[in-house]
Amino acid sequence: MKKVLFTLIFGFSALFAFAQEPAVYAQYQLFPVLINPGYTGFQDKHEFLLNARRTWAGFPGSPSTYTFMYNGPVGDKLALGGGLFSEKAGSVNTLRLQLNYAFRFRIQKAQIGLGLSTEFLRRNANGDLLEPTPVLDPNDEVLEGAVEGQRFFDASVGAFVMYDERFFAGLSLPNTIRARLDEIPTSNSGGNNTNNNGGLFQFYIFQMGYILNVESQNFKIIPSLALRNVRDVPYQIDFNVQGRFLDDKLIGGLTFRPQSSNSMVTCLIGTKYKGAQLYYSYDVSFGNFQQYNSGSHELSVAFALDRKAPKPAPEATEIYK
Repeated sequence: MKKVLFTLIFGFSALFAFAQEPAVYAQYQLFPVLINPGYTGFQDKHEFLLNARRTWAGFPGSPSTYTFMYNGPVGDKLALGGGLFSEKAGSVNTLRLQLNYAFRFRIQKAQIGLGLSTEFLRRNANGDLLEPTPVLDPNDEVLEGAVEGQRFFDASVGAFVMYDERFFAGLSLPNTIRARLDEIPTSNSGGNNTNNNGGLFQFYIFQMGYILNVESQNFKIIPSLALRNVRDVPYQIDFNVQGRFLDDKLIGGLTFRPQSSNSMVTCLIGTKYKGAQLYYSYDVSFGNFQQYNSGSHELSVAFALDRKAPKPAPEATEIYK
């Protein structure tokens, strides 16, 4: 009975919480392109990324998220990227298709990327929610609309700066442009009202950090800070520290997210060899809900290909002798 009760509570809370389109990643500090379109093609390499995350593992209906992304340069200034995002949480399924565009340039020691992300999102609930139960009304218009599915168009902008190969900072503005593509009725408490866009800077994700390179010991220490204010999610602050040893063959990290009732710690371990990267992270919270799950797990596999150098222009030949 307790398990059924927890499932019902999670299901109802999901109906309100899933107005949040941006996915929550623990490994955004390794792959900033997950949260910031300004990082698209920033490394001047063709990168393929597969990310899988299981939040609140062991709890019935806990979210499972899968992300596949590509980003890479197109010439010296432009970069393109794309992504496919799929999530299932309880009876709610979310699918996102994303395209990224970025303009890259350099001013003295500063490398700068300015990006735009356009996105199509579809979210729907399983049809079994319409089956008669003592607690659900199958004739509820909002419930019928959730099963039929909601569709959104979304656009975000972002900027990323690396100065002197040491200091970095990024700012992205999710939901800069947001529009409903259907007329399905929704609950006002779900946050899906298209008039609830707010100002341009209402939602943002900001990160900054410094790369301390200890060449004599062959390791790097990277402290960083992230501030996240996104739709329908409590304000978040992340304190990160990352260590890279043996030419990035061993990578470890810690993240602490203080919150009044549910602080969280993330442990990270990974490796990088040539163009291949593999990372695993584990989240554990200090709130009461932790006793009902076994934490959150996230795995990323990435592969990067060097950009091909442009072919030299052929030498001019004399036509007339």
